[in-house]
Amino acid sequence: MHTPVRQNRNGAEKAVVFIHGFMGSPDSFTDLASAVYENGCSYVSVLLPGHGVRAGEFARFGAGDWERHVQNEIENIRDAYKAIFLVGHSMGGLIALNASLIRENKVAGVFLIATPLKINWLRFKSLFSKLRLLAYPKNHEVKSAYARSNSIAGSTLFSLPFLVKPVKELYQLMNKTKKHLPEVFAPVCMIHSINDETASFKSAKLLDEGLRNTQRTAVSLSKSWHAHYPEDERKIIAGKLIEFIQ
Repeated sequence: MHTPVRQNRNGAEKAVVFIHGFMGSPDSFTDLASAVYENGCSYVSVLLPGHGVRAGEFARFGAGDWERHVQNEIENIRDAYKAIFLVGHSMGGLIALNASLIRENKVAGVFLIATPLKINWLRFKSLFSKLRLLAYPKNHEVKSAYARSNSIAGSTLFSLPFLVKPVKELYQLMNKTKKHLPEVFAPVCMIHSINDETASFKSAKLLDEGLRNTQRTAVSLSKSWHAHYPEDERKIIAGKLIEFIQ
């Protein structure tokens, strides 16, 4: 069951807000959330509006709903901590960047994982990866990872008509974020995989160019998919996140 998760660490001065991606789930951050908690931080892993339900209900929500929800979560905790860090996977990174623009949020840093400014649709390598994913048995580690990270029940080919509006909202959010990148002043760390079949690796360059007015670092992965990260590269991400927060 996909549910939001909150853990308060006694005496913590920093809090981390984890924001999942389009059709994603807080389950994507289980190990990263444990890592930041063990290193002295409180955390919130949100469940965005329309997620954790069926495709028909998911289609009722859009970018404005997702951004307002994250803003409400930040407002609920920001006065209790000296610094707030935002961690976003995929679309969650777009939301995190926009939330960092609000000065009252006290955002000390934004950690991006597979955040798209360009999406792979017709690239041959991407299409081949998607076909491989469909062909994998249910118990395959890659297919299992995608099943865990998908919070929209009944999302099959028959649900595609319900996704037209949310996908349009996603593209509008991408365009909005790209426009405001020069206004981001919080430090940013960007994680991208060259084999990501969804978020084009070109997004890393677009982000780096747009985030020209802040300190930023980029880390490239060689084996990860968009929603599946082998154990060794998950350890790299966790290590970079702890380093970034500290």
